[in-house]
Amino acid sequence: MTFLWMLVAAISMLTVIAVLALADQYRTLEQVRAKLKLEDNPTPIPLPQEGSLAPSDVGLPAELDVQEHLVVLFLSTSCTTCRSVADGLRSVSTTSVWVVVEHAHSVEEGLAWLAPSEISADRVVVDLDGRVAGSLGISVTPSVVLYRSGEALLARTVPSFRQLAPLLSARRLLRSLKSTRGGMVRL
Repeated sequence: MTFLWMLVAAISMLTVIAVLALADQYRTLEQVRAKLKLEDNPTPIPLPQEGSLAPSDVGLPAELDVQEHLVVLFLSTSCTTCRSVADGLRSVSTTSVWVVVEHAHSVEEGLAWLAPSEISADRVVVDLDGRVAGSLGISVTPSVVLYRSGEALLARTVPSFRQLAPLLSARRLLRSLKSTRGGMVRL
């Protein structure tokens, strides 16, 4: 019986050591990602100060001007991160999402690229000439511009679907907004 208790104690100690080693490896992996700048932290995108940024003024449908919570998502057909963000949209409600597809050679190509994400084609603009992105100062994809009642609230990069998910719901968004120095909003 003593042998059995010693065996249980030894296995328990090995388990504790393995868990501590795993925690140390996780911390080391985070440090490596930070050093190589591989973290998926969003970067703010400055919105243009002059001119109107209302959805209808930048090339989106006029009915979006009155939508209380609007997420305008910019995705490129030549971007693998954009593909994974688009694929993530399959698992959530997209009633407040409008997608702008960049770098497509035709409307058909843009819609075909986005089709696997199951976004309704009537919620998509294929920005062939770059007018929509240019009007908002968007030069990086994937990116997002958030609107509240027709007013652009913030713009930022979306390096992963994990960073986009909190922005999709107005209720969750209000809890995640934090003020920073200089009047900027941090999520």
